[in-house]
Amino acid sequence: MLSVQARRFAVPVLVVGCLLSGCSTARTDDRADGPRADSSRVASLQSPDPASSSPAGSVEDRRPLIPLDATNDEIEALRAVWGECVAKEGGPGYEDGRSVIWKESQKDPRAKEVRAACRSKEPEFFDERQKRTDNAAFRDNQRQWYQCAKKAGYRLTEPDEDGEFGITEVGPNGDFQSPRMTACRREAFSR
Repeated sequence: MLSVQARRFAVPVLVVGCLLSGCSTARTDDRADGPRADSSRVASLQSPDPASSSPAGSVEDRRPLIPLDATNDEIEALRAVWGECVAKEGGPGYEDGRSVIWKESQKDPRAKEVRAACRSKEPEFFDERQKRTDNAAFRDNQRQWYQCAKKAGYRLTEPDEDGEFGITEVGPNGDFQSPRMTACRREAFSR
């Protein structure tokens, strides 16, 4: 039986030996039937796809998605992971994700660095992602949301070119977080 020290040495040696010799799973005992169709394939390291390795695209595409039907608890759980990253990267004064957004709006030079370091953990709402990836569908859904909210009695601003709108007066229906507005948003964006 090998000693603990010998086993610790044997595993890395076997791995390095396998890598250097080009280990393969190709079988050689089928030669009587002729060459296997996949026997000419050789494993190789692949370069990353240039389109997927663009700085903005790769980070943005790794962001957690907040689904349309997410509860407030689920949203806060996603934001908490991001907030932990912001606190770790930013240190004092960067308690959570909201603090980095505020500091960034105040032109704090460190905030941009902290946000970039944690961008892959910053959650993104479904409609935000759709706007980024399929703006035409986003605009259509925004128009449907606007029409539904108008019918529900909300007082709204006129939509801009992307279909985005605001509330001019918070009435008995409530604001953007109200159940009726949320139902209109989900209905519009789930199509």
